[in-house]
Amino acid sequence: MVTTINGVTKSVIKSLDNNLDDSYSKAVLAELRSSINRDSNYASKTWQLLFDKLPKDYLNTDGYLTREEKVILSTLQLYATHQQGNLQTVNYDQDEYIDTVGHFDVQYANKEFFVEFKVVKADGTSETSKRSFKNYEDVVNFMGKWNNEIPNKMKKAKKYSSNLGNSLNLYRSSLGDKKAFDNRFNTMLTASTYDELLNNLRHIIKIIKAGKTPIKINYPKLAQDLYSWLGSEQSRDRIKLQWSQSYYYVDLKKENSNEE
Repeated sequence: MVTTINGVTKSVIKSLDNNLDDSYSKAVLAELRSSINRDSNYASKTWQLLFDKLPKDYLNTDGYLTREEKVILSTLQLYATHQQGNLQTVNYDQDEYIDTVGHFDVQYANKEFFVEFKVVKADGTSETSKRSFKNYEDVVNFMGKWNNEIPNKMKKAKKYSSNLGNSLNLYRSSLGDKKAFDNRFNTMLTASTYDELLNNLRHIIKIIKAGKTPIKINYPKLAQDLYSWLGSEQSRDRIKLQWSQSYYYVDLKKENSNEE
């Protein structure tokens, strides 16, 4: 039996994806959507499915959800919302790694965020610059402004796992006017409670569902990130920054090919 948040979520979604036309899978997905903002005992078919997949360490017997149960159920509800009306899975089930072209290196220490980035000078050479910030909101705003003002970023030989920000970046790149969606994304980042975060995530998923470009999300990775979000304040800020870095990612090769 798999014993990670990522692994359990992947196993549950895979069992549904393999039989999307099956009446049982349809019933589970419908129940997941109906169970949003309702008592956890409402999702009987869902719990039956989860209990077959969850390790004993993830289960509770006192009538309250464990942190593991909570994030897996939340993720499945988001997945079910996204999956509605789709004949193909909306789950991105690949171990993808993305180059950090156009990204920032962000470190957190001594209650400060340190941002390292490269600037291309007029003579074509580059230099590394650093900035420090007290609040993660200031870091996010800085990254957004920097990407809009600086036309060229230098490639770095570092890679990271695909996350929610990567998927939202794909949708963002299809937009002409990005301001409204950027505001929605930043509103999600400033959520002060887990329920507020989920509510914003559902709104975002409904927006990308209505778009012309099909967007998939790595839901097992999202479950792992939500688990970290419910952890310490430091881990929560780290997840928000990772999503922001991916969201404001600039693919220089694609931009250059479009200009040609």
